[in-house]
Amino acid sequence: MTITAQQVVDRIKQKLGSGWKDTPSDKFLAGSPDAEVKGIATTYAPSLEMLEKAVAAGKNMIVTRESPFWTRAVQPHGTSPGFVGPAFANHVYAEAAAAAMKGGAAPQAGPGNQAQAMAAFEKDQVNVKKHEYIAANNLIVYRLFDNWNALEPDRQMQGLAKALGWDKSYKAASGTPWATNNGSFAVPPATLKEAAIAIKKKLGSGSIRVAGHPDTHVSRASLGHGMCWLADLQKLCAEPGVDLVIIGEPQWENEIGQYFFDTFASGRKIGLIALGQEVTEDPGMGEMAAWLKTFVSEVPVQWMPEGDPSWMPY
Repeated sequence: MTITAQQVVDRIKQKLGSGWKDTPSDKFLAGSPDAEVKGIATTYAPSLEMLEKAVAAGKNMIVTRESPFWTRAVQPHGTSPGFVGPAFANHVYAEAAAAAMKGGAAPQAGPGNQAQAMAAFEKDQVNVKKHEYIAANNLIVYRLFDNWNALEPDRQMQGLAKALGWDKSYKAASGTPWATNNGSFAVPPATLKEAAIAIKKKLGSGSIRVAGHPDTHVSRASLGHGMCWLADLQKLCAEPGVDLVIIGEPQWENEIGQYFFDTFASGRKIGLIALGQEVTEDPGMGEMAAWLKTFVSEVPVQWMPEGDPSWMPY
């Protein structure tokens, strides 16, 4: 029995029922929805290397957390123009502003600058190569982000806890168990330095960042994943009995870093380990693969981890 990419997505929507919401993020980013699916691979954000592995494994549909085109809502070639992300657009706008200022004219924000950014993005050689590879291998890429995040329990946190071997020691603080930024974990007693080394090894991470005194004793951790904002860090630090906070990627280091440094300087004995967004998010895609298998039986479904692209020179 065959199944198309659209039928896979229809089953996802059916599984989520009334909880499904149409959002700008959750959509096809490449390939035809009517194409037959031979196999499904889930991943954090499909790199060229991951796509090559998927092709070799016979998986032509990629269900991903993030866009393969680096910016969160960029449209692929041949579709309607899309947003290319503030950082890239702002870079192009800044160049235009600098040029205009030399002539004394103020730059005008608006669709023109967005179109200029999109045109430059389309010509980027890495972007072109990736689109060509996806098209040549008839790959289908579907992004499932907002609706996956809305699921309770938080499958991303569960996946990371399992990867760390902490899932059996979870204790909810209040409300719904396994809700985002809710609860903590009893972890093997150790110094902050020992815990950091063990976590890095357990996750196979190439690099991590640690803040706090290396000899601080830790035994209970709160766990965040993905992008960490100041409000997230404050809630993680406020979990009862926590002396270790694990986060993904600090958003605005001048907020996250300085808040934690002040927490530490105020006399609290606590450690912080920043693992990075990809390292903390990818295990959740293993949970997504397991979830998809419960209602997609026509084709094999496999989690294909990206791995940590970073490394330390020492």
